[in-house]
Amino acid sequence: MASIPPANDEFPGDRLPFIETIQYHRRGSSSPEGASDALPIPPGWNRYVHPNGDVYFRNHQLRLTTPDNIRQPVILQYVMDAREDHLETIADDPNYARLPPDWELTISDISESTAVIGMYSRQAGRAYEWREHEGRLAIKERQHFWSFVAEYPSHYPSLPPGTEEEFVAAVTQAKFRLRNGEVFPFTEQQIDQITTLYTRLKRRHNIPALGWLLGVVMPLESIGSRMNGSLEALMEDLQL
Repeated sequence: MASIPPANDEFPGDRLPFIETIQYHRRGSSSPEGASDALPIPPGWNRYVHPNGDVYFRNHQLRLTTPDNIRQPVILQYVMDAREDHLETIADDPNYARLPPDWELTISDISESTAVIGMYSRQAGRAYEWREHEGRLAIKERQHFWSFVAEYPSHYPSLPPGTEEEFVAAVTQAKFRLRNGEVFPFTEQQIDQITTLYTRLKRRHNIPALGWLLGVVMPLESIGSRMNGSLEALMEDLQL
């Protein structure tokens, strides 16, 4: 079981004052909390609330997550069309068959003609993208997976495999790196605050908030690694 020694000082609240806790999805005409909030949720979909108050929807059978308001029939149709189009696009790519069996999609900022589509595997800890100019699926930088963990943390009863251990190791090493004079995005005091919040959320078994914490901290850890030249080459040319 992953663990971090408790920090010396507590700080109030369940937020990190040095990391802005934003809402990922602004409420607009297609947002879940808009005027059509009274409409029923379509069959097969469930509503989830992010620790920051964001609302998103998830269809477990389709492995599809969206913050757009699928209570509105037209928005639901846009989301389903975008999913179908994306799957048709990648169907002939040999890399599609190599995806982990737990791959899932996110679709956001939907309209009649555009959508932002993400593809992820919790088991592999990876994010994927379709490269139109190359005509193939490729692995994205790890920070995109962490962003997914932070943005949609509320629909699973556990954290992605290995992520908690990775987080604990990174935070534990951060102090040593600072004391060795390395450049890092966090101060030692801020690392103590991260540790304190992690310990508090873990004690409460607050999986959504833990997912958010891991997701927002780990990309910054990667920035620190790049600052010191220790991050492996970016995965632009990796095959699946």
